[in-house]
Amino acid sequence: MLQELDREVNAEEELTGEPAAWRHVYAIMRCPGSCELGPHCWQDPYGKKHYKLYRDEILSLVRYVQSGKRLDSHDDVPGMIRDQIYRAERRRLEGQKGHNRISSESNYPPITITNVLPAQPSQLAISSSPPSSEGISTSSANSSRLNITGLRDANVQAYCDWQQSQVGHASWKVEFQKACDVALDDGLDLDQIDELSDPEYFKNRGVKWGIARRFVKDIRYWAETHQPVRRNPALLSQPDSST
Repeated sequence: MLQELDREVNAEEELTGEPAAWRHVYAIMRCPGSCELGPHCWQDPYGKKHYKLYRDEILSLVRYVQSGKRLDSHDDVPGMIRDQIYRAERRRLEGQKGHNRISSESNYPPITITNVLPAQPSQLAISSSPPSSEGISTSSANSSRLNITGLRDANVQAYCDWQQSQVGHASWKVEFQKACDVALDDGLDLDQIDELSDPEYFKNRGVKWGIARRFVKDIRYWAETHQPVRRNPALLSQPDSST
């Protein structure tokens, strides 16, 4: 692979008379600090997090440079390639979770089944009693969907606009928009985000931790306080008492 790369670099230099794009990308994207992801990574200018660069991402950067675009620092990496890097990072983390889950399951001690005597009649009567209605209503409330009207993608942006209106710092507004873009790019509406309740999902896509938590946590509050009040059709059908 290295020999093939050397041939590509030499051929490009002879053809253009300029330093090869491959060599330029490798030099610019070398890790600016020290991390365990490899010699080449991209450092997010917002959260300063390091993301491992695979051959596909490096190839995209090479083509970007070959098209005449500027790449003088990590800040110059364009949005489309940043999204590609975020997706690769998400796949890497999901692979790690799967590997850890398999490893932990293999380390479980063997299950021992012990025969027990059947429960006494009094115990059966207690255990067979129906659950209270209070417990049922609580579970139902926790799993209920949001009561949001309108287009789902437009609601995501409207919710983001509200979050931005709650802060004054420009960098915080940028982070909220970044979380909104992640949701829209992945087809997530507010119901789905509220159901998942996973700020780590947005943090792993480059959103600052505090903004990711706030973006996930406040959805139900926003839906309950900033949605138009729905009128009850039964009330609308009743005659006006003043007439």
